Order: sequence, then C-alpha cells, then structure tokens
Amino acid sequence: MINIINRYSKLLNDNKYVIFYTIAERIFFFLTFLIIARTFPTDIYGKLITVFSIANIFIILFDLGLPVLLQKEVASVKERSSELVSKVLALFALSFPVYFILAAVYSKIFFPDISFTIISLVLISVYLFSAGNLFNKILSGLNDFKSQFDVILKARIPALIMLISAALFFDAGLFVFLIIISGSALIQIMLVFPELKKHGLEIFFKGFRLKSTFSLIKLSLPLGLAVIFNFLYDKIDILLISKLTDFDQTAYYNVAYGIYKSSSILFSFLFVSGLTEVSSIKNDKTALRAFFKKYSVLLIEICLVLTVILFFLSDQIVTLVYTDKFNDSTLILKILSFSLVGLALNNLTGIMLNGAGLFKENMKITLSGLILNVIMNILLIPVYGIIASAVITILTEYFIFAGGYIYLNKFYKKI
Repeated sequence: MINIINRYSKLLNDNKYVIFYTIAERIFFFLTFLIIARTFPTDIYGKLITVFSIANIFIILFDLGLPVLLQKEVASVKERSSELVSKVLALFALSFPVYFILAAVYSKIFFPDISFTIISLVLISVYLFSAGNLFNKILSGLNDFKSQFDVILKARIPALIMLISAALFFDAGLFVFLIIISGSALIQIMLVFPELKKHGLEIFFKGFRLKSTFSLIKLSLPLGLAVIFNFLYDKIDILLISKLTDFDQTAYYNVAYGIYKSSSILFSFLFVSGLTEVSSIKNDKTALRAFFKKYSVLLIEICLVLTVILFFLSDQIVTLVYTDKFNDSTLILKILSFSLVGLALNNLTGIMLNGAGLFKENMKITLSGLILNVIMNILLIPVYGIIASAVITILTEYFIFAGGYIYLNKFYKKI
C-alpha cells in the first residue's frame, strides 16, 4: 500500500501543472455548459450543443494534425521552433473564412431553425479556442506547463464569474453567454504571447510563402486525418441523434456523455506529457515497452474505480448536477461508464503511434472506427434511440484500442 501511495504521489508531483491545467480547463467547460443547461430549456440546450458539435467538426477539418506536430517538433527541434510556429499560425489564420462559411452554410441547411446569430457566435468561439490550443501545444513541447496553467486561470476565472452572474442576477440571453465564452478564448491568446517570448520564440509572418508550407502539410496530413477521424467518431453521434430524433434527446445524451468525458480528467493529463516523452524515446524498444506497461496499469486502475462510481451513483450525479429534468440521462451514463477503460487505452496507443511517427497507421485505425461508428448509429438510433449510441461508443473505443495495440506490436518487432 505504501508503495502504491508513493507511486501515485510521485506521478502527481511530476505532472502537477499538467494536472492543474487539465482540471482548470475541464472545470471551466463543464461549468459553462452546466450553467447553460440549467438556465435554458432542454431543446435550446440541445440546439446549442448541436451547433458546437458542427463547429468542432469543421474546425478539426482544418487541424491537419498541426497542433500535435507542433508539440512533437518543438520538443525535439527547439532551434527551428520560431519558423515552424509562424508557418502553422499563418496557415490557421488563413483558414478562418473558409471554415466559417462552410460551417455556417451546413448549419443553416440541415438545422434552419437555429438562429444565424447563435451559429456565428459559436463558430467564432470555437475558432478562438482552437487557436488557443495551438499555443498550448507549443508550450507543451517546451515542457512549460506552469505557464499554461497561469494563462488559463487568468482567462477563465473572470469569464466563469461573469457567466455565473449572468445566470443568477441578470435575465441574460444566450447571446450574452456566448460573448463571455468567446472573450475568454481571446484573452487566453493575448496572454500566451509574452510566455512564448520568454522561451525565445518569435512569431513573424514576413516572407511567408504558402507554397513553402506544402511540405509541412504533407508531413502532418496523415496525422491530421487521424485526428479528424478520431474527433468525428467522438462527435458524430450528437449530429446523428439531433437529425434522427430530436433536440431533447440530444440534450439528454450530451449531459451523460459530458459527465463521462469529464471523469477522464483524472487520467487525461498523462497524455499531455506522455506524447513529449514518447517522441524522445521513439527508437528505444525497451523504453517504449516500459512506457506502455507503466501507463496502461495506471490507466486501468484509475478507470475501474471511475466505472464503479459512475455506474452506481449515476442517479445522484445527474440529479445533483443537472437537476431532475435530465433524469433520462441516467441510464446513458451507466452504459457509458463501461467504455472508460477503452477510452483511456485507445488514447494511450494513439499518443504512442503519433510519438513514434506512425501517423498513417493511426489514421487507418481511426478511420475504421469512424466508419463502424457511423454505420451502426444510422442503423440502430431509429430503433433503439440514444441507448444505441451509448453502446456503440463502448464498441468503438475498444475497437480502436485493439487496432492501436496490434500496430504497436508490429512496430516493436521492427526496432
């Protein structure tokens, strides 16, 4: 028992700022959507979640694997970081009008009842948060997790105070909530620049040539497709539920899914520093095996405890946090609790594949998972409703983990 306590104490101490940052960010988003869910009717909340899902899906199409590539390359080649960072940020800035137009048109065609003002604000806020994620990956590659945490506190705490005030003391509409959320993302970006300069990183766009960045895109594209497929299978069920059922069912499912994903805060911090570590030992077979064994044991231990808690206390958690108007989320949360181990392990194999440079292999696995997820959801949601989506999530998580494990075993034999 003493050895276990010492092991976890060392783990927590070594990753304390990663943990602090992850917890702070997850709490902010969890409380933000919790406040909105409790303030507005379920159908309004369902519409908002639908638009956020659309925005996140479209923004990830312009991800191209660049955030993960940034962290990986900055961690290994710090002397060329300024040029790489500048190219990536320039590409991301140029993507905004295309992203906005495509996502807005899609939203109005398939969900015409949703206000264009709400759609626009959601699209802008998601773009700003995605930009903030780029900067976070740079700091992660530099192992500067303390600065990440400091910036997040300064950007999120004032926004959270304003959101709570808007809900409790003012009759604020959804427009005000979205303005506050977008403002928090913008403040985060503004506060990151001084932290990058402390590391000698300079962002410059002079001499930028789009043609010269094609090689960068070509390098990151397989990784980008893996990220896209992975994100799509995580979010596509929301869009399918919205289209095949109604916005109330979307709200019920999202509440359960949000609690399920929020519980991963207790282990997801491991993947941030884990990617940097794998990138540095990618050619050491013994070190890679030791890394997998160490992290898989930790993840399984944590997830089994979480599964028991979510399964047996789902009624109390949903009612306490979201009130009894979301009672229909309880059964979904019970089902989803069984996929936590699969979620953790497929994330582990995912960062190991990316850290080892096996971008194409990871892409094939996530594409297969996406196809499986979409086909099963389309076939089963009309028959079994959101219960089907919860069960399919379990199958998809373990399917992707199995694929990643198989490819890693092949990789071990080659090095």
